[in-house]
Amino acid sequence: MHPDQQLIVSLLANNHVGIQQIYDRCAPKVLRMIQQNSGSEDDGYDMIQESLVDIYHMARDRNFQLTTSIESFVLMVAKRKWLNHLKKSKQLEVTNSEESLFNSEDESEALYTEHLVKVEQERILMEQLDSLGERCQEIIKRCMLSKNQEKIAEALGLSYAYLRKKKSECMAKLSERMRSHPFFKLINHENKG
Repeated sequence: MHPDQQLIVSLLANNHVGIQQIYDRCAPKVLRMIQQNSGSEDDGYDMIQESLVDIYHMARDRNFQLTTSIESFVLMVAKRKWLNHLKKSKQLEVTNSEESLFNSEDESEALYTEHLVKVEQERILMEQLDSLGERCQEIIKRCMLSKNQEKIAEALGLSYAYLRKKKSECMAKLSERMRSHPFFKLINHENKG
């Protein structure tokens, strides 16, 4: 764990002194990187803010442990966010000649990438769940919230045996839709290669 982990704790606690310290240490580097790559100062501040929100959620949801300096990690997150922004807006390719800004491969980056994949998987899961029929959606969502299937069956006016059968059918449909989704085909292809 890096000594800058205390700043992650400050971010989680909404400690203004710690958050200001993150801004003071990270803003100049992020602003320079964004401005050297087709962005404005406002874009840079947006990227810092969005990066800190992502890092906050990652730390809150995944017990994230920082393994590099806060500057390196915030810069890496902002870089990825900015590259995605440029790709989506079809703007110019990144032109930064200062390669050292983009070289922060470490465990923190791998954890952040893993976090992004997990968030995307959850988003696709909910999208695919919402594409199922109402009854399947209701059964799966209730089963996600509670493990007591007897009470769920009772609340839905179903027999316990029918609920289990229907849940199994619904989960099979959902699993098939997930497996056939391009995102999961890509991940499976990358994992095999």
